[in-house]
Amino acid sequence: MSMYITRVVIRNFKGYEKLDLPLQPGMNIIVGDNEAKKSTILEAINLVLSGTIDGKYLTADSLNDYLFNNKVVASYLEATSHNAKPEPPIIHIELHFSEDASADFEGAENILKVKAKGVYCRIFLHPENEELYLTLTREELKSLPLELYTIETKRFSGMEQPRSSMPIRGSFIDTSSNFQNASDLTISRILKGELDKTQKIKASQFYRGIKDNYKEHPIHAELQKYVNHEDASVSLDPTSKNSWDSHLSVYFKEIPFNYVGKGLQTVLKTNVSLSSRRTENSSIVLIEEPENHLSYSTLNQLVSMIEMKCEGKQILLTSHSSFIANKLGLENLILLHEGTPFPFSGLVTDTKDFFKKLPGYDTLRLLLCKKAILVEGDADELVVQRAFKDIHGKLPIEMGIDVLSVNNTYLRFLELAGPLKKKVALIIDMDNKKSSREDLKESYSNSDYIDVFFEENDPYTGSLDKFNSNTLEPLIYKYNSPLAIKNVLGLDKSKTDDETLDYMRGNKTGCALKIFESPEKITYPKYIIDGINFVEPLPIQEEDPF
Repeated sequence: MSMYITRVVIRNFKGYEKLDLPLQPGMNIIVGDNEAKKSTILEAINLVLSGTIDGKYLTADSLNDYLFNNKVVASYLEATSHNAKPEPPIIHIELHFSEDASADFEGAENILKVKAKGVYCRIFLHPENEELYLTLTREELKSLPLELYTIETKRFSGMEQPRSSMPIRGSFIDTSSNFQNASDLTISRILKGELDKTQKIKASQFYRGIKDNYKEHPIHAELQKYVNHEDASVSLDPTSKNSWDSHLSVYFKEIPFNYVGKGLQTVLKTNVSLSSRRTENSSIVLIEEPENHLSYSTLNQLVSMIEMKCEGKQILLTSHSSFIANKLGLENLILLHEGTPFPFSGLVTDTKDFFKKLPGYDTLRLLLCKKAILVEGDADELVVQRAFKDIHGKLPIEMGIDVLSVNNTYLRFLELAGPLKKKVALIIDMDNKKSSREDLKESYSNSDYIDVFFEENDPYTGSLDKFNSNTLEPLIYKYNSPLAIKNVLGLDKSKTDDETLDYMRGNKTGCALKIFESPEKITYPKYIIDGINFVEPLPIQEEDPF
């Protein structure tokens, strides 16, 4: 592989106050929820490599406050309102290169102050404007003094870095952008980016010939009748010699591009971008959420296309699709949670192997939710969801909390949750494993994010002991009156305790579904309530002073 980016460092750019992201050659899949700021990373890299943002060149005249981290800006403006003269915020984005980069890029002029090879883009107060800035700060500032800012791109050696000679060229493919002008974008990339000068001249001359032929057409004379001035005429617009490309459109099976399905637009748009000369000549390809609007089968085709056409290149791909992650390799995954990256490679080997083999492409649910409750089976999941709704008035998923049925693999999920510092409750049966449950709970006793919940005490005696009373069904039965449970489950009132428990144990999921759907509430075992309250505590009610 040719030279690649080994590290991205960001300061004060959009959602990131600080980010230090290591990258590997080849595939890098950045996954996270919709607010995880995945796109910002691609935008930052593209800004350094191309000098553009949102498809336009960024200049000192086009700067705006929203490029800067809003917390940093707010803190800065707050300081100026108290007559302080703080240093104005600086955007700094640096790309570290692999060792095969030229020695001209080596130096310690970087945020980390380490000897390395790379380039950086910095947006800061122009030194020539410092005196004027001090004058401005005598009054309270309502926004950043961007009129005094400048933009520079330099190598770590301190040398200026012209855009035209950037050693790494990138191609940014954003399939999530507005599709309204997708046809124009596609045409522009094909015709303006791929045709040589001779082909462009021929196309332009042909288009102007169409304009000339129009005057010979009978319709011209018909329209001319309605122009009541001897010096005025109706014609096609001839003002731009290059206007031919703006009057063409892409059709798919005789249907205009903008009228085909969004999924097909995604595939066509990505295919054109991957096939373009720019991408072929790029050593790094940035791809924004390729899964938009696609079914699994179509997504599979698109993923294969990306692998084939980007072979030998470094790829940064953002996604919140487990399918993408599994298909392109979990070993390439970078988990992004609250702006903090965690490489999947940081997990122990056994856990990595487990998630690679996990069926159903369901590996990212723990990452993408805000908080999680882990349970052992489907019945537990239904009961916990209903208990949560009875407590908080909403299902857990409505509050960004996912309930995952993980059977006996909960240790793998807890290992993944630990580095992410994600609040997770494990709600499990005692199941004759008191000592192992207690050991497990003790191992997380110092964690603010993870806790284990089970029915620690068994105060019950009698005929129900044979049913292992510290499991879900007997506990539900014991926390409620027999009549209440029989009403919820629709059972004959004459059934004995043993018969009711036999039915509940033999129809675990069916009974849990009836509890979930019942208009009547039941009393839930303490360990379930404690686990729910750990993940989502009830708000503290202030006492009425009267």
